[in-house]
Amino acid sequence: MDSRSQILTKIKANKPEPMDLLHIDPSIFDEGLDVVPAFTKTLEAVGGNVCPIDSMEAVHSKLKTLLPNARFTHSTLENTHEINTFSFDAIERPHDLEDLDILMVKSDLAVAENGAVWIDDSKFPIRVLPFITKHLVFVIEEKAIVPYMHQAYEKIRDFNFGVFISGPSKTADIEQALVIGAQGALSLTVLLLTADTTP
Repeated sequence: MDSRSQILTKIKANKPEPMDLLHIDPSIFDEGLDVVPAFTKTLEAVGGNVCPIDSMEAVHSKLKTLLPNARFTHSTLENTHEINTFSFDAIERPHDLEDLDILMVKSDLAVAENGAVWIDDSKFPIRVLPFITKHLVFVIEEKAIVPYMHQAYEKIRDFNFGVFISGPSKTADIEQALVIGAQGALSLTVLLLTADTTP
């Protein structure tokens, strides 16, 4: 038996007994956040934008106001497909998505404490989309915002791939200068629905 196999065998023989996860009472951390202002402030602090809208019908007009020069857009929202000018039908590899200007996705969960928005691949057909688009737009209802990550994790259920996104891509690795859009979207906008759209 070689040394690698010996090491792995010893590790397997000395694995600790599994332990239950600690129970965390989220109320301990509750600071009485007013979730909408807290979410807005945090997201804007990390380079995102929050724009209140009062209906789904306002999505299209708001998008044209915010990003008037966008040519190739794709929305996964219901009843907004008329704004889609980018088709995924001919996509054979992720590089073929490089011209996508705007991706718009509805999210059912956001977190006030860190301005993070949760999306999983049930909301978009190709995993690389939120990272390769030039501008990322989320549509979120106010009631979908929870105060802390504790509550967010309690709401997350079955998914194949999911991610929390807070603000546009950024880095300060090079000469400690902040660069927005370094490895992903140049901008992130949340269209925040102030009205309840539940049927």
